[in-house]
Amino acid sequence: WQARDAAAAFPRPEAAPTVAAPATVAPPAASGALRLGTFRSIWAAPEVEHSPALQFLVPRQRVEMAPADAERLGLRDGQHVEVAQNGHAVGAVVVLRHSAPAGSVFLQDGIPADAANQLSGSVVEVRPA
Repeated sequence: WQARDAAAAFPRPEAAPTVAAPATVAPPAASGALRLGTFRSIWAAPEVEHSPALQFLVPRQRVEMAPADAERLGLRDGQHVEVAQNGHAVGAVVVLRHSAPAGSVFLQDGIPADAANQLSGSVVEVRPA
């Protein structure tokens, strides 16, 4: 394989790769409502939940949000809050993420307590617990 022609083994692309434009994100609603996104922890599994040796890995609910949204709502990193929608609420701890888009929050689903699965819509309110 060392004697092969490198140009034949690794052909060059005919055109330059295209780069997708960054997604535009709508500004947060004036009412304080935030868009809800969900994610699943790799530790959200029955094996982790039932293993005594892995109890430290059992995911606890956290609400990930942009620092600007937290400041606007008067929240701080590590604060206990309620994420509510249509009379349903889940408890969470605020985690600030500079990479989170403004006007959005992210909750874990598929966890034993306070899972995002309890909320059914796409817009939520975050308030101190």
